[in-house]
Amino acid sequence: MNENARILLVDDEQSVLNALQRLFRRFGYEVSLCTSGLQGLELMAQSEPFNLVISDYRMPGMNGVEFLSTVRERWPDTVRMVLSGFADTHAIISATNEGNIYKFIAKPWDEEFLLQSVRDALELNAHNLKQSRQLDALSSALASLDDLHAQNLANQSQVVTIYHTLLDQMPVGMVGLDRDAEIVSINKRAQEMLGLSVAPLGEPACKVLPGICGDGSPDMICNITSGSFWINERQVQVLVKHLKEGTSEGIMLILVLMDKES
Repeated sequence: MNENARILLVDDEQSVLNALQRLFRRFGYEVSLCTSGLQGLELMAQSEPFNLVISDYRMPGMNGVEFLSTVRERWPDTVRMVLSGFADTHAIISATNEGNIYKFIAKPWDEEFLLQSVRDALELNAHNLKQSRQLDALSSALASLDDLHAQNLANQSQVVTIYHTLLDQMPVGMVGLDRDAEIVSINKRAQEMLGLSVAPLGEPACKVLPGICGDGSPDMICNITSGSFWINERQVQVLVKHLKEGTSEGIMLILVLMDKES
């Protein structure tokens, strides 16, 4: 359980806020209270990020779905839940399907169900934050590689050493292919994800990544696209970065695990 989690409760009924606050504080959560969606947005803009926001649906001015839709736009990693005693099921189900809401909890709530829903939501938030950090690290590392290339360092061995060091430090898998669809570089994370004990340098991409690289013909590197694939029974998001330097060309495959254990 994430006992240091920050939870924001939004409801125009103070008695509901007080009851939820007493419940969550028993488990060590840090709880903040707001009586309107507008007040909730103002607090979120001025404070440290919240892990979870739980909002009533029917409130004056801005209803819960409108409030949580804005939260999703501005703080996408924060998990959002609706707590409502009204039969506004159509609007709530629609918002849930659109991804604006993680879960709907009915009033009066079942305490155990609510607490378990909160635990699940906080696990999802931890996964969201981890994935965001991975993507931030990836962006930073790619920017570093671009800087090295732009500087055109004279010592090519130094460039290669720094390049491979950066690849191995990345929290995502990276596999480089040349124009002949053969593997020319692979980092440690990619080897772990693919279950490889040694780097398959010089191997045809279709042999190492058959589900992604098709039949392995040299022309196929132009047709590889980003998408979601299953590798070793785990879902992996594959991003494709096309590379070209003079007459040389190839691609870099970026592998990001999508499950919670990544």
